[in-house]
Amino acid sequence: MALNDVLAMQVPSGVLKQILKNEKLDKETKLSVIEDMAKTIADKKPVVGQEIADQFQYAGATAVNVHMIMSDLSPDWQNKEFFKDFLIKKFSGALFGRGLRPELDSEPKLIKATEVGDRMVLAFSYLGSPRRYLENYEIVIRKAQVLDYVVIHFSPFAVEVRASQSQNRVFKSAMLDIMEIQDTPVWEKLTKLTETQARELAIKLNAKLRAAKHKMTEGAYATKEVTASTQVLDLEDELQYQEEFGNQPMKKKTLTFNFTYSFGFEDEISYVITDEGLWFRSNVGEEAIQHVFDLILKIKFATVESTDEEVVTEEELDSPSANI
Repeated sequence: MALNDVLAMQVPSGVLKQILKNEKLDKETKLSVIEDMAKTIADKKPVVGQEIADQFQYAGATAVNVHMIMSDLSPDWQNKEFFKDFLIKKFSGALFGRGLRPELDSEPKLIKATEVGDRMVLAFSYLGSPRRYLENYEIVIRKAQVLDYVVIHFSPFAVEVRASQSQNRVFKSAMLDIMEIQDTPVWEKLTKLTETQARELAIKLNAKLRAAKHKMTEGAYATKEVTASTQVLDLEDELQYQEEFGNQPMKKKTLTFNFTYSFGFEDEISYVITDEGLWFRSNVGEEAIQHVFDLILKIKFATVESTDEEVVTEEELDSPSANI
């Protein structure tokens, strides 16, 4: 796909405007036409354009669920070059070039791999659910070709699935097949947060609660969902919300936070936390995803360290020396 097509299809218009402004090309381009902005950047600043394409073409409005293998795993997989060589031997060098064209069915098949910084992006394609269409006055059944991504992190090795929540198991199995791992390992979903961890993430992001779905522990309703009015900046600050839902378990929450990219674009990002993981409602770039993920890791590791300290303290209290 040509660079100008990627920019027009995958990059938000606000980002294109910011890049044109940065490169002093905004006076000679129609800022109201996405195709014109994309073509100007691709023609006159292709290196910058490719950097922006890398930011957004594998991201966007997507679920982001990072899984780490907790059982024994060969340290070789921590090395990106080893992983790349393994894929080339298994699928051929075309995987990192024009890509592969396997016959598709309902199971995801690897079609292309791309190195992006210290990570690797694997593109998978498969056929979606059948749908009926009216074509030439006849009902025909078509299965759309779906494209989803898996991002591989190294040191430590982790699998980041950028697909719907229901597809996590499918893509984890696909990765095990690719890596030729026979025994099902123990996985930990790093992006699955407790209510306390989700609240701490919101604090670190300075995020505002815009909507929430709660599991009701009493009364006639199994769940209740509430959305903030336009006059309310943050539901968490509202006394009415605290009184009605403060003690009810959270099923889903939608929050927004402000984020400034390294190239100067400022965006209000909307994300959703559920009891299964995390997804972005906004069309986000890699920098925003990485920022949120880094904070999640800090929160997770801080929780583990805190738990370890508590265990040590209890052991010390139970020891004979504690009674001296």
